Formats: sequence, structure tokens, C-alpha cells
Amino acid sequence: MKKSRLILLLPALLFSLPALADEEQELQQLLSMSLEKLMTMTVSISTNTKQPISKAPSVVSVITADDIRATGATDLMDVLQGVPGLYVRRNQFGFKPLISFRGTDGTRTLLMINGAPAKDLVWSPGIFWKGVPANAIERVEIIRGPGSALYGSDASSGVINVVTKTAGKIQQSEAGVRLASFNTQAAWLQHGTEWNGFDIGLTVDASTTDGHRPTIASDRLGSSGEARYGWDGQDIRFSIAKEHWRLLADYTRNRNVEVGLTGGSYLDPLTRANDSQTSLALLYANETFAKDWGLNAELRYRDMEYSSGTGFWEYPPGPSQLLSELNSAERRINFEASALYRGFRNHALRMGGGHVWQDLYYSRQIDNGVPVSFVPEKLRKNGYLFVQDVWNFSKDWELTAGARYDDYSDFGGTLNPRLALVWQTTDKLSTKLMYGKAFRAPTFLELYATTTATKPNNNLKPERSQTWELSFSYAASRQLELGLNLFDTQITNFIAQDAALKYQNAGEQKFQGIELEADWLAARTLKLSGNLSYRKQESTPFILYGVPTKEAYL
Repeated sequence: MKKSRLILLLPALLFSLPALADEEQELQQLLSMSLEKLMTMTVSISTNTKQPISKAPSVVSVITADDIRATGATDLMDVLQGVPGLYVRRNQFGFKPLISFRGTDGTRTLLMINGAPAKDLVWSPGIFWKGVPANAIERVEIIRGPGSALYGSDASSGVINVVTKTAGKIQQSEAGVRLASFNTQAAWLQHGTEWNGFDIGLTVDASTTDGHRPTIASDRLGSSGEARYGWDGQDIRFSIAKEHWRLLADYTRNRNVEVGLTGGSYLDPLTRANDSQTSLALLYANETFAKDWGLNAELRYRDMEYSSGTGFWEYPPGPSQLLSELNSAERRINFEASALYRGFRNHALRMGGGHVWQDLYYSRQIDNGVPVSFVPEKLRKNGYLFVQDVWNFSKDWELTAGARYDDYSDFGGTLNPRLALVWQTTDKLSTKLMYGKAFRAPTFLELYATTTATKPNNNLKPERSQTWELSFSYAASRQLELGLNLFDTQITNFIAQDAALKYQNAGEQKFQGIELEADWLAARTLKLSGNLSYRKQESTPFILYGVPTKEAYL
């Protein structure tokens, strides 16, 4: 069923008429902006240094808050639907969104919130995770292709960085309520101000929904009925900034989460699960720290808790019934520092490193009232170093070369290089040739957890991949921008389940594909965007199902 939306502004906090006019004018300015100017928009996801999209050494997409407002998207999944080569589907367990790039599944996509990975040790990015409210998003930067040379594990097929609205970015106070199908009700607030020289920012989103309720004709036991996917959500984000410093404090919680179908494919009307996440981040960024030097540093802390509440019916009531109650919690601490040196002519050299501590400090499972082992309480540590050089060796040529070395406490080290050659072929045509290696560390679910749908293997090795890409971007006119991307990806030590549901390093997977995209400024206030994607996977015993080979979007 297609979702319908009605926006109602809270009377006590209505925009003034001038504010509404300003917002409409900003939107018209965005839509009427020439595509040539849009291509000069800067991004930092490709190199951790701001540069125009046309020169970024990756296939990059950017979605701004104005883009989101123009489309009427209400959450991150709506925002991502139109990105070429990206596919969003939902898991039968909890209706969790799964984001995949270029034919691979969601485990090979790195999702970040303000530069911090959203993944956890077991479920990646969370067994009851629902996304990010659109009202909290400032912009989304996306890499299609490998990103492990900068960001480490999971960045095999794509990287998404969601930049939320923070201090200094929120220009006015706004609030509203939203009603939608499936008895969805939501209220949101954003507020920005200045206090004693500090910029202050706050966004709040609270929602409740009955969720999508498909009718299941027959589950694994032959029973029929509704798969219930309702939940209540809260998303609170506070930030404070002054000069080069920024402090972010976030709290998100989902309650009364209905899972619909269990991992064993049984209808489950019982579960009312909960999760919560608290995070703090202290960030420092100074591009002119010293002569020829820029400095970035960050210290982050995150705590996540999951509870099945009343439990899962892993097997329905009856002679073989199994009621499983699951609770887990983990914390993540990481520190990173990097420096940018511009003292060499036509070079921008970035080098840095960091350390991550991920601690699954609480794990409890009770089956039919009896405690059992689910996942061991373990600490995973990862130290890493990276270096990258952007060399503008000729007027129309730029070479980016870099590598990152990760050393994990549980499986050792991995080195992932990247190369990208960008050629401004003509004033209208930009050509990019790119190569990169990436890896994915096995999750604790794959290594240690036994469920009705999975069997672990603690001898798993990390997946490794390499990708070649060729990209063309052509400005046919000030109103029409065309793009063509070709890619070839090979994954080795591919992690998949065998016939006994046990995870194995199953060999190789190969993907090839093509992406066509176009943006047309049809009128001053009308912009049309569309894309076509086709990809094929070489035949192996482990074909990925549920991910389309052909996609079209307009």
C-alpha cells in the first residue's frame, strides 16, 4: 500500500509568514540552480577533505535537506530509494531495513551517522533498528563502491554517511506533527540558538505506528494471519559547538517493537521488544592548525541495549514450543586523529590512525525458562593506520592513492589500498578510473550465535573484495547532467550459510554492472531525476536472492 502523508504544523509554534516565504524561496533557488553549480557542491566522504563532486575519487551522490523536503521523505529509507545502484528491502523479522549496493546484501554496506559506524558486534546495525527521521537529516553523502581504505570494515560495496542537523546548522525553530497510513502519528521539533558564544542545536522526533501488517497465507507451521510490525520510536539529538570544537549527544529508543515473523518463519503475535542507544562524540576540526597543516581528532562513546521483552516464539505453542528471551548490551569507544599536510606543491597528504574498543559486556538468553548460551561476552579491539595523497599532477588530472591497515584482536591484520585517476576530459566531461580493495569482519552472530535460523562458525575469516570502476559524468547543458558508471567486483572468502544453516567461507562471488543516471532541470521550479541499473552475478552455489538485478527510478 502506498503511504499517504498529511503535514500539520503545531499552532503554538507555526512559522511566521515571512519564514514560510523564505523557505519557499530557498527551495525555488535550489530547484532553479544550474546543474553545473550543483556539480561544484563539495563533499568530504571520498577523502575526508572537502572537494567538488566532479573531482571526488569515487562515484558519489549527495542528498541535501532541501532535496528531502522537496520529495516529502519522512525517514532515511525514503531518502535513499532513488540512489542509483542502491536497494532497500525489509527483513521479515521486525521489518528491519536492509540497505544493499550493486547486488550485494546489507552486510557489505557501511552506514555511518555523523562519521560514526552504526553497526554493532552482533546484528549490524541493530536487530530492531528503524533508521533516522528525515527531519533530523542535514545531508546524506553516499559512495557507491569500496571505502575500506578510509573507513575499514563493511565498506565493501558502499558507504553512507548521514549528517544530522547540529549546532550552527539549524537557523530557526520549527515544530510539526505528521499523520500517515498504518495509524502512524509523529511529532518533531528542531531548535537552534546561540548562548555565550556557543551554538546550540536540538532535534527531537517521537512517533508511534501500527506498522505494515501483511497477511501471511501460510507460515512455516501452516498457520495464517497478520504479521504485525508496529513500534514506538524516539530520536533526540543535542549538539553544542564553538570555533573548532563540537559536542554531539544522541539518544534513540524503540519500544513495543513487533517482529511479525520469527527467524524460524513462524507468526509471532507475542513479542514487544525494546532497544536504546546513547552516544557522545567530541570532535575537533581545524584546517589551519599550523602552517601547511590541518588537524582533526575525535573521541566517541556509544552504549546499546537490546531486549526481546516478552520473548520470541522461536517455535509456536505446542509440544515443541520454544519461547526465547534475549537481552544484550554493548559499548563502543573509539579515538581517531588525522593530519592534513599541504606543504608539498600540488599535493594534499592526509595521515592518521585510531583505536576502537567494542565490548559485548552483557548477553543473556533464556529458552523456556532455562538459561542457555547465546553469544559470549567478548571484547573486540581494532587499531588502524591510514595514509592518502591527492596529487594534482596536471591541470586536468588528479591522482588519489591511499591505504589503510587494520589490526583486529580476533583475526589479525588486513591492508586495503585504493587508487583513483580523475580526468577533466573537457569542460563538460569528467572521467574517473578507480580501483579499491575492501574487507568485512565476521559478526559475532556469524562467529558464535546459535538460533533457529543460523549456526555459528568461529573459524570464519574476513571477507575480502576488489573493485574496478569506470565513471563518466557529462554536462550536456546547464539543464541536463548525464552519468554512466561501470563496475566489476570480486569477493573472496564470501561468508554464506550452507544447507545446515552454518556460516562458511563459501568461496568467490563476482558482480558486474552498469548504472545510467540523468538530472534534468525542466523548469525553474521543476527538476526531474532518473536512473537505470543492471547487474549480473556469476553463477555459484550461493546466489543472493531478494536483491533485484534490474532497477529503474524516476
